[in-house]
Amino acid sequence: MATKTLSFVEAIKACFSKFATFKGRARRSEFWWFYLAIYAVNAILGVILNYFATAKSALVEEGFSNLSNLSELDKLAEQESTYANINLIIMILMGIWFLVTLIPFLAAHVRRLHDVGKSGHMMWLYLLCGVGGLIPLIMCIADGKPEPNQYGPSPKFAATPVEPQTPPTI
Repeated sequence: MATKTLSFVEAIKACFSKFATFKGRARRSEFWWFYLAIYAVNAILGVILNYFATAKSALVEEGFSNLSNLSELDKLAEQESTYANINLIIMILMGIWFLVTLIPFLAAHVRRLHDVGKSGHMMWLYLLCGVGGLIPLIMCIADGKPEPNQYGPSPKFAATPVEPQTPPTI
């Protein structure tokens, strides 16, 4: 009998709690919820970065066309500097997010490949240009086998733990 699917929050907790665990297996829900969380944060940070980069370039274009004295040039330079600082902060946040999630993502991906019976060495395909990284990702779509494989027991069809019987006291 299959255990319940992991929720979004449970999957993220599971992946971060197994931070650098490359052994064992990972359910589809664990991997794909974590994958979604990583790319959702990347998308949000990217949209914010794009907004401020676009606002900065619009400010520069508009500012240089309306310059009439040096005080306006100073204001323009100050605003441009503010936008540049915001862009730098967002890029630093993106870098930190990448570093924080890189190892857990690789570990979850390897465990997911193990669940479908493939070697974690398939991850080396990410180093190939173009479609190389899609191959291990596509392999993660399939459901894992219910029986144990060389990487361990199925996390989806794990036997329910039996509570130990306490001997009667005499």
